[in-house]
Amino acid sequence: MKRVGNTFLNRLVSRIDRVGPEELQNYLQHLVRERGFLETIFNTLQEGILVVNGKGKITYLNDSIHRLLGFGEEALARPVGQYLRDLDWPKLLKERQVVNREMEVFYPEHRILNFYHVPLAQKGLGSAVIFHDITGHAEETQERIESERLKAITLLAAGVAHELGNPLNSLHIHFQLIERDLRKLEAEGVEPILESVQVAQREISRLDTIITQFLRALRPGGSERRAEQVNEIVEESLNFLRPELEDRDILVETELAADLPPVEVDVTQLKQAFYNLVKNSIQAMPSGGILRVSTTRNDTHLLVAIADNGGGIDAETVARIFDPYFTTKQKGSGLGLFIVRRIIQQHGGELAIESEPGKGTTARIILPLTERRVRLLTAGEPAAPKGKLVDVEAEAVPMPEERRPRRRWRRARP
Repeated sequence: MKRVGNTFLNRLVSRIDRVGPEELQNYLQHLVRERGFLETIFNTLQEGILVVNGKGKITYLNDSIHRLLGFGEEALARPVGQYLRDLDWPKLLKERQVVNREMEVFYPEHRILNFYHVPLAQKGLGSAVIFHDITGHAEETQERIESERLKAITLLAAGVAHELGNPLNSLHIHFQLIERDLRKLEAEGVEPILESVQVAQREISRLDTIITQFLRALRPGGSERRAEQVNEIVEESLNFLRPELEDRDILVETELAADLPPVEVDVTQLKQAFYNLVKNSIQAMPSGGILRVSTTRNDTHLLVAIADNGGGIDAETVARIFDPYFTTKQKGSGLGLFIVRRIIQQHGGELAIESEPGKGTTARIILPLTERRVRLLTAGEPAAPKGKLVDVEAEAVPMPEERRPRRRWRRARP
């Protein structure tokens, strides 16, 4: 097949010996305009385009390269291996290999890119490299995988809940019979036994509630939401776990914003999320420590922070902490944080875990406000430039000084 080149350039080359200086100048201006037109087209593409010569040096790149990979014109005439180090460039260029693969980059943003390398038609001219951002597609794939995992976990949980429900009901009935018989007795020492039986009954009821909440958290929908004060839910959750906190000699500090509006939540599910996060903090401080719980808000969201000063978590573990069945505990199920995140996501919010080994862990819950503020610009404050995207969540108004008094409590040691 005959290769078709640049027709205009071919005509110029064929008659170069007959072209006068003035005509040659016109031809060159035409070529400059043509090149500028092509560069404009390349710079409008969302795909990043990189041209590497036979010696492995960058000879051309379009604007999207800077957006996707973080470098620009300063890279021209430099070795491509200086910027893309995971590839054997000498081998690629020598053997003129066609390569199509995916790569993960972390600067200037975390992205998944499709990397396509193809040698140029004429040997010695080098190669063209095209980068296509497939982050959205990768996220959709991950969501589908997580959805399949969730279905499997839901089926497993339903079976386990059914198998646990029957013996729990049996235990509850037998404890009721024991309680009834003990009340008929008038012997000494019955009261302590009766109290123990009642404690056992309460724990059985709590287990039944936990199983029910577990299934509700996994199954989509079905939540019963109403406008509630999150501060009250936080305090009720801490009071419920107070005996365990006191037994571990954990000092609890709370700083709850006084101006929080009601938020549409499912109280039972949100309590379950708080229980799991606080219990994780308790387990991180087996010899005592400080648990700090705070609430605040900005224009669009309400934020709850639960922080401990335990041993902390390394970066590798934090990266997998929401994976189902992943756990660092000997008897852990690996579903606690998976369920907590599921609950928060069902409320339209986000859960973030920040940790540093030796310094502790902070769990941040972000919930959307039912009614969001409209923020007016103050005098002299510049408006957002036309066409520029504004991160609304980042523009938090200053928090009022008025807060509920800090509360600290710890079990009194004899």
